[in-house]
Amino acid sequence: MSKHSPEGKPKEPKLNSPSGAFSIAGDEHFAALSELLDRVSMDSTQLFDHCLNLLVAQLKAQRAIMTRITDLGFEPFWWAHDPDVTMGGAVEADCAGLSSRVMDHPRRALVVRNIQEDPTWAQDPECKRLGICAFIGMALRESGQTTGVLSVHFPTPRAFTKGELALVNAVVNLLSKTLEVESLRAELRMTKDALDLTSAVVEDSALSSGQTGLPNVRYLDVWLKANLYMARRKGEGMAVLVWKLFKSDDTKGLLSLMNALRGEDLLVDLGRDQVLALLPRTEMGGVFAMMDRLEPWLGKRHIGATLWHPKLDDPQLQRALARAQEALKTADGGPGLYWKLLPEG
Repeated sequence: MSKHSPEGKPKEPKLNSPSGAFSIAGDEHFAALSELLDRVSMDSTQLFDHCLNLLVAQLKAQRAIMTRITDLGFEPFWWAHDPDVTMGGAVEADCAGLSSRVMDHPRRALVVRNIQEDPTWAQDPECKRLGICAFIGMALRESGQTTGVLSVHFPTPRAFTKGELALVNAVVNLLSKTLEVESLRAELRMTKDALDLTSAVVEDSALSSGQTGLPNVRYLDVWLKANLYMARRKGEGMAVLVWKLFKSDDTKGLLSLMNALRGEDLLVDLGRDQVLALLPRTEMGGVFAMMDRLEPWLGKRHIGATLWHPKLDDPQLQRALARAQEALKTADGGPGLYWKLLPEG
């Protein structure tokens, strides 16, 4: 029967078990994990590989698969399997539905001891096709948020011991912490890139427009790689504004406008007398408030505006930029903001 274990994690084995059999099995599993940690390096990919192969070897499993949750669903990104068992379509199957079962109760372990005797699993076509007779699934977490699933497939029905479940839980905790560290490293790298770029634009004329003194599209490309990655990861939107330069606009006035923006905002010379303003973490109300504050520098002009959506728009800003430019092109009234937003639904 399958169940989501009522505790958040399996209890660790008691060493004074009357029979002694459980403590020996539990000791054996954790001794293997301890040995692995003694010889594994700080390389996270090596740790992933060793941990999943440890589960396969110690538990005599068919496969162990890690999947991450993305905007498009589950994405398997690391796995190991018994040498006598092929992966087959296991990666696709895990992506298609096996991992999602764990998300019904992500704070509990999903344990299926005998798939054939479980009415919710017996007719599962993927389990039949892959010869899965038992299953363990546990959620991976980063900073308290569920970010993926570790699933383990077994070729025969299993009465899992507490030691076996505790081993899987220990590996899940270790992998979760490793993934969290890797995410922090990626964020630090992105932040460093953004800071380096901010410094470089002052020193490298190739990153700024000779006509206006503003950052150019080359600067924009690198800025997007750093900032849109973070925005998509955190689910933060961004306002996108476009307007035409007046003949009276000069370098001094444009640089003063850029200095009047918030430190995280960006003003870019797109060429062809167009200026782009990117305002991270800013919704429509924030744009109106900012335009009132910037009116002394902007004056009266038509401005095309849209909101970049971190989950629905492309990560290169092309769709959002096209909407803002279309809004500017079709502006047919007096000076002000003209919006073209993503269609609802």
